[in-house]
Amino acid sequence: MSKKKKKFESEPQPAELEDQQAADQPQAADEPVDAQQECDELLARLQRVSADYLNYQKRMQRDIAQVREFANDELIKALLGVLDDMERALAVASESHDADDPLLAGMQMVHDKALETLGRFGLEVIDAAGEPFDPGQHSAMIQEPSEDHPPQTVLRELQKGYRLKGRTLRPSAVVVSKAPESAEAAQNDAEPADSDQQNNVGE
Repeated sequence: MSKKKKKFESEPQPAELEDQQAADQPQAADEPVDAQQECDELLARLQRVSADYLNYQKRMQRDIAQVREFANDELIKALLGVLDDMERALAVASESHDADDPLLAGMQMVHDKALETLGRFGLEVIDAAGEPFDPGQHSAMIQEPSEDHPPQTVLRELQKGYRLKGRTLRPSAVVVSKAPESAEAAQNDAEPADSDQQNNVGE
């Protein structure tokens, strides 16, 4: 009798079975939610990686295109010294030779042909004389007072500047105008006078 009673007591009762099933149901319901959340996180991570890879590809394509576009910039920059020497030689020769001298004409032809050839690779001469001073294209070597030009105007060019495909390869070495000393002195004298006048009005 006692053995049957113990066996009966060890078996789970219907009420206990219902409680256990009720406790197990939320866990079963949570499993699909966790799987869906993990799937969403993996999908979002994959989208971020794909976007980063596409941006990397675009950036590499831009860098490669830029390298190809300016692959000759060092060579062309080195040849600018040759153009400078040819222009100096032409300037000296033009002082002692007539314009129709065959030697002078031949030198000028070689210079023009070299500039034309480099131009096919994107080389351009920077305009300087008479232009407003632009630090991106001009390098100011000297400042001179000028009554005929507003301040910060390029008066003359000491060395030609060049652009390569829109980018400054060598800035022009220039002389830049500034206000005449008399005008600067008058302006400096006027400033204390104006301040004294304001003080008198205030009193």
